[in-house]
Amino acid sequence: MTSRSRTVAVLALVAALAAPTALAAGNGTYKGKITGNTDVTVKVKNNRVTKFTTSIYASCGLSNFIITVAYPPAGQKGRSAKITNGKFKAVFKGSPDVEDDKRTIKGTFDGSKVKGTVKVEGLCSADGRYTAKR
Repeated sequence: MTSRSRTVAVLALVAALAAPTALAAGNGTYKGKITGNTDVTVKVKNNRVTKFTTSIYASCGLSNFIITVAYPPAGQKGRSAKITNGKFKAVFKGSPDVEDDKRTIKGTFDGSKVKGTVKVEGLCSADGRYTAKR
């Protein structure tokens, strides 16, 4: 093996080992903004999203409201979303009393940052993108 090919092999190995670390979600609180400039908070513990809160502008019939998207939802204390390969997704009902209420939060971690989307479907609908950092 030539010196150059050894160097390339070592660099490839270092890059392969470093990639998962860059995507790993560190424990702590990530704070940022969502579309519409409202706050977003994402809490991570032991490679799980344990809390997610934001407010988003939603269309509810003929009116527009700011609604809260909170995970875990009411009545499901202790629920968390697993982070796999630096990504998470949680689908849940915002209110156990409202049949037509589906909420989806997604995120991708990259070092000390997370970015993702929030989607609300049902009686109210909304889509937003967020970014947050630790």
